[in-house]
Amino acid sequence: MRAQLLLTVALVASIIATGGQAQALPDGGYIAIGLGGAITSGDRGVPLKVTNGVSLSIPSQYYDESVRTDFGAGLAVELRFGYLIAKVLGVEIGASGHGATSFDEGAGYPTFALRYHFMQHAIDLAERDWDVDVYIGGGYAISGFHPDVPGNDGRGWEGWQVGFGFSGEYQVGERVGLALDVKFVLPQYQTYIFDQNDDIRFDAASTPSTLVVMPTLQVVFHL
Repeated sequence: MRAQLLLTVALVASIIATGGQAQALPDGGYIAIGLGGAITSGDRGVPLKVTNGVSLSIPSQYYDESVRTDFGAGLAVELRFGYLIAKVLGVEIGASGHGATSFDEGAGYPTFALRYHFMQHAIDLAERDWDVDVYIGGGYAISGFHPDVPGNDGRGWEGWQVGFGFSGEYQVGERVGLALDVKFVLPQYQTYIFDQNDDIRFDAASTPSTLVVMPTLQVVFHL
């Protein structure tokens, strides 16, 4: 984790050093790339339905560890493609993900989102080199982890997700900005993946409670 943070700081310093004098934020298309961390919380021992006449058979002492959603803390990344309309509404598609630096657990979220740049109502975008926004979106959710049980086979979940958050951006060059983005993701997992290769899956009896917080530092390229 320390190596990723040092890399991020070095990248930001390089951009600031070469960006030149800050200018007004431009309207139109943009691409954002972010790197940061993830904090996760979730349920353990999630009840599962009998699916296709089959119930999941796991020794009781291993059930909580095997059927859970509180995994994936560590590194977070995000890639966004968007277009700012009338300096107020940003329309985006993108993907974000998070997981342990060992790459043995994590989750990914392809997403469609809308961003509301409310400061445009007070100060025109052409008159400032900074911006703040709030956003909401949603899409697909897929995740995987290795429980600490005998055999240690990979398990996972899939479903859909809702994401929302806020962001602040400062323009460091004619077409480059730096943004601090804080994203909250609420995965709504519906299906527990017991064995991906043999396609053994079980539906959750109820949606487990899962929350992911992903603060990232992002480089925004305005097209």
